[in-house]
Parts: sequence; C-alpha cells; structure tokens
Amino acid sequence: MLPLIEAGGKTICYMADLIPSAGHIPLPYVMGYDTRPLLTLEEKEKFLNEAADKQYILFFEHDPVHECATVKHTEKGVRLDRTFRLSEIL
Repeated sequence: MLPLIEAGGKTICYMADLIPSAGHIPLPYVMGYDTRPLLTLEEKEKFLNEAADKQYILFFEHDPVHECATVKHTEKGVRLDRTFRLSEIL
C-alpha cells in the first residue's frame, strides 16, 4: 500500500519499503527480504511509470540524505529527476 497525499496542488507518495531511498529507484533494486520479488518488479515498474507521467513527489522513509524526489522517463527506464526536502514544497 502506497498512500497518496494531495497537498499544495502536488501529489506526494509515501514510498514505504517499495522504494525506501533514492538509490532504490532503478527497477532491479528491491528489498532483500521481499518474499515475491518478481511480483514486486512488475508492480514497481507500473508505479514508476505512473509517477513519472503524473509527476508524483516520492517521499522516502529510509533515505538519510534525500527526503523527496521526482522521477522521469529516460532511455534506460524511469530514473531520478531531482531531489529536495519536503519543506520546499509545503
């Protein structure tokens, strides 16, 4: 479950363990304790495409450096666009 929060005209998505840090954005990076990684890969790909299309703000639970980020489509798939603090948008 990934909560979507509408605030200030933006959609913020609390990423929980699906994408716990900016380093986990590339598709093959899933949590080591994931019991169904192939299903997670399918769901993650679908979500990342939607996040790039709709410009969601991803809020990371476990990233000590990057609090939030946006993603974009590239020739290598969906990748990190920019990072920022939540306080910058609220």
